[in-house]
Amino acid sequence: MAGKQYKNTPLERGQRITAIVCLCFLLGCIGGAVAANIGGQSEEANLALFLQEKLADGAQMEFGKVVWKYLKYDLLIWLGGWLSMGVFLSGCICLFRGVSLGFTSAMLMASYGKEGILLTCLGILPQHLLLLPAYLGMTISAIYYLFAWEEEGIRKKSRRQDKKRKRMEYVILLCISLLFILAASGVETLLSPVVLRYFNQV
Repeated sequence: MAGKQYKNTPLERGQRITAIVCLCFLLGCIGGAVAANIGGQSEEANLALFLQEKLADGAQMEFGKVVWKYLKYDLLIWLGGWLSMGVFLSGCICLFRGVSLGFTSAMLMASYGKEGILLTCLGILPQHLLLLPAYLGMTISAIYYLFAWEEEGIRKKSRRQDKKRKRMEYVILLCISLLFILAASGVETLLSPVVLRYFNQV
């Protein structure tokens, strides 16, 4: 009908949000890599000095500190799903993580060449295979449920059970992302000393 307004289904909305979030994260990674390439030799020297100190120390990373390092971003993204302007909070944090990943990977490769590629694959990639689903999934969920809260505010006939169910779903998604973060932190805690010892011998 000509006068009837088309309304997105939850599935269509979810697909659209997923595409936008993934695209923004990818652009963040590209932007971080570009920034690393134009950062100049001074930035490479600083990174190389930092890594040399780490390699010399053979530092053992504490599991709790690693968990908090990643969990704080996840919690902020999740918090954005409750705020009226939370789409900017969640989106900006997810974008920042993309920029950080792209910048760090590019700097390692620029500073260490072929060994930098190996260091990226061994020291960064494994835990990020678990962190990316956590961050991207939580960002998608935060934006999706943010729109759901706004719809509930508009619809007077929204049931209390439906509201409670959605809130419980959102909390469960946070718990699932926490499992990914715990696993990623465990991988980094166990793998980092091995990588550091290897590069200390090179």
